[in-house]
Amino acid sequence: MTALRSRVLTVNSYQEVAVFDGRPIRVESLGERLATELRRRIIAGDVPTGTRLVEEELAESFQVSRGPVRDAIKILRAEGLVTGAGRYAVTRSLSAADIDELMALRESFELLAAERAITGRREVLAAALRTALTEMDAAVAVPDAAAFTSADLRFHSAFFEVAGLTRLNVLWNQFRPTIEGLLHASGKRLDDLAPSAREHHDLAGLAAAGDVTAVKTELHRHLRTTCARLQAAAPTPTSSTKESKP
Repeated sequence: MTALRSRVLTVNSYQEVAVFDGRPIRVESLGERLATELRRRIIAGDVPTGTRLVEEELAESFQVSRGPVRDAIKILRAEGLVTGAGRYAVTRSLSAADIDELMALRESFELLAAERAITGRREVLAAALRTALTEMDAAVAVPDAAAFTSADLRFHSAFFEVAGLTRLNVLWNQFRPTIEGLLHASGKRLDDLAPSAREHHDLAGLAAAGDVTAVKTELHRHLRTTCARLQAAAPTPTSSTKESKP
């Protein structure tokens, strides 16, 4: 195991700070983990739309302090899954129109990312896509729909990561959690895995060949098909006016 090398910097002529020369490690906060669980329940329809999110009740239910609960509600509010503030924060299910808007925005971002990644760093992109495809093929062999969905997201995230556009990547990371929740909640059937894997192999081949126009055409078709599937799988919103413990 390679040890991290450290060096010392002098800040403002007097303060010394140890800096490690290693790859940055992102640690998910407790609020983010709580948001992930609440997001899953809201998108799946386990928590009815209009459910009041009471900080004290959520903190007791999840055995955490109120700080992470506030952080989680703030995250979900930014994603459009919670409205209001404080004791007036309530859940909001995603409608077919919400999903269409979300996927339309995703498509516009991803088409730009794909073009930049292919024209700028095609070999790097091809390697990243191959890695995701290996994971997808392994999930098909099991079969494992959840693992396949995770690999699917890694495949599409590669366009954003390789494109090298910081703000575009920030936008994708803002939408990705909700899209991931929708994909997992849609419950891709095991008999859908192999055809979907072939589609991604075709996309990767077009990208490796540098055919930007063909990639954009196929991405448009692929993402619109995905949108229709997510809309069909979305639970029918049911209303609640209760203060509940999700």
